[in-house]
Amino acid sequence: MRLTLAELESFFEIKLDLEEINRVFDDAENDQLSFKYYIFYKEKGFLLPNWEISGAVDEHEPETLFLKSIGGFGKRKRFDIFFERNA
Repeated sequence: MRLTLAELESFFEIKLDLEEINRVFDDAENDQLSFKYYIFYKEKGFLLPNWEISGAVDEHEPETLFLKSIGGFGKRKRFDIFFERNA
């Protein structure tokens, strides 16, 4: 997971929130029973929509982190391309 997040940073030339990343791993060790939501990156748009990369862990699948991209002009499509090429 850390490698995927590092590759995502490199692909978009951004810096993800290290505290949130560490929280994912801490939560995985200490709380596998509740829903969790993380915001790894947030970019305010001036003329373009805000962009956010977030993740969630469902209480029914505590071993899986679901990542998604919200907003950002063209960033969501690039986000999808990143995961298609790394599948």
